[in-house]
Amino acid sequence: MKTRYINIILLSFLMINTLLSCSLESYASKKIAADNEILSYMSDNNIDKQKNSSGLVYIPLKQGDGDNANLGDKVAFHYIGYYLNGEIFDSSYKRSYPLIVELGSGDLIKGMEEALLQMNKGAKSKIILPFYLAYDNMENAPVPPYSNLIFEIELLDINKSK
Repeated sequence: MKTRYINIILLSFLMINTLLSCSLESYASKKIAADNEILSYMSDNNIDKQKNSSGLVYIPLKQGDGDNANLGDKVAFHYIGYYLNGEIFDSSYKRSYPLIVELGSGDLIKGMEEALLQMNKGAKSKIILPFYLAYDNMENAPVPPYSNLIFEIELLDINKSK
């Protein structure tokens, strides 16, 4: 009886281990494909920038004034989000009011927050995000899972934390 339970436990462990390895391999393959798609987009569009270590491509369009935003600061910004094919999926401009968030609160996708931390008031930038810095494997209607995205960001104001 004891041997049977041990065999069941070992078999369960092997099945779980196999499932986890397959999904990790699959995720790693998706990351490689995303990075290659972004490199191809950059080449096709003559974008001569390097990805940083996180995978973010940050392209400054206009310098602002003052200090950069920091974690804990509240920022107000407008953005346009689109797919690599140029199709817009969201824009704060059509709502006529900016998005206001506290940096570091977890309310933004990783790549957007990383970019905002490199900006100062009045700055504009374009960022290219691999899916793992955007919505990752989650659907965020209308953005499907594993979508590489582009955002144009205009940082309107920074309210420094105390």
